[in-house]
Amino acid sequence: MVKLILRNKEYEVKPGMTLLSALQKISIVPESVIATREGEMILDDEILKDGDVVKLIAVISGGSCYSENRRAERSERSLRAQSKRRLNAKARNERRLT
Repeated sequence: MVKLILRNKEYEVKPGMTLLSALQKISIVPESVIATREGEMILDDEILKDGDVVKLIAVISGGSCYSENRRAERSERSLRAQSKRRLNAKARNERRLT
């Protein structure tokens, strides 16, 4: 058997299949991981052999929804701060006039 390890989860597939086929079989998007065997990166067309241990490293890329949410939060905070400054300025002006 071939062992595939992603984070702390282990999967087993039959030897003789390509890495791409193995990833598809265990429902892992190939573009979301980098595969290594014995410390060396392997490609999608690599034939997996009996006894192989393949470590899968999750790939992180920019533009995640997290960064979009952070941008929206900053924008919202900025708008609230701007509104608060306007209200404070308006209140100061009204005090001066009375």
